[in-house]
Amino acid sequence: MRKSLTIPLFFLFLLGFFGINFSTVYTQTTDNPAADPVEYVIEDMKGNNVQVLEENAQTWDAAQEGQVLESGDEIRTGDNSEATLTMQSDTQVHLSANSDLKVGQIEPNTTNGFLSHLVLLAGVILSDVKKNLLDSHSSFEIEANGVVCGVRGTAFEVSNVNGNMQTATHEGKVEVISGGESHFVTEGSAASFEGNRYQGLRQLRADEINRFHEWRNFRSRILGKRIQRIRDIRMGRRRVWMRRHGRSAMRQRRRAQIRRRLNRPY
Repeated sequence: MRKSLTIPLFFLFLLGFFGINFSTVYTQTTDNPAADPVEYVIEDMKGNNVQVLEENAQTWDAAQEGQVLESGDEIRTGDNSEATLTMQSDTQVHLSANSDLKVGQIEPNTTNGFLSHLVLLAGVILSDVKKNLLDSHSSFEIEANGVVCGVRGTAFEVSNVNGNMQTATHEGKVEVISGGESHFVTEGSAASFEGNRYQGLRQLRADEINRFHEWRNFRSRILGKRIQRIRDIRMGRRRVWMRRHGRSAMRQRRRAQIRRRLNRPY
């Protein structure tokens, strides 16, 4: 394990003088998994039609690799464009072309875990989620057209096309909840909903399985990019992402509450 980064007091003074949040820099470059920041980062993009709407913004901006998404932010991909988000080192969310995803909630809990709720407004996403979320009392949910998919560590795909929702489970087990009903979608099967009404289960098709295996081959490249980005920040070759539009007053109060609850200065 690498030694912790030591920064002279004079440099800390300069960071404070120029308004740089050192705690943010530290949490984005630490080797300590417990301090790995709970935030979504656009780690990889394909094509040139990926846009982000920050919570406090009125217009969409072109997305950038390394951009941080917080609660209330929205990302969408256009024709021939894709994007992959990472959250910590072992949770990834891949947006296919013509997808629209909103970060409903992303925040740490008090047990070195996280609470994540994503809303798929349109399109297809594949989520590869950290295993053993129960150990840290973490929660990962995806909502699409009123159907909520909850997992404790698995790989699954969710689509929301013209109001019809489907979830396909490649690893582990997904619980889907809609209209007071709960169903489990186990590895190798898919569940479909028309509107938010459950239509039943089926086995995964060969093309769905092949697409997942292609993703698994691609996933290691994404992890490599994440490691390189963090290394570049640590070495001063890259800046930590700064929000373009600031945060709403409500979001600032929420972050302050989380900071007090966790006793962390970020």
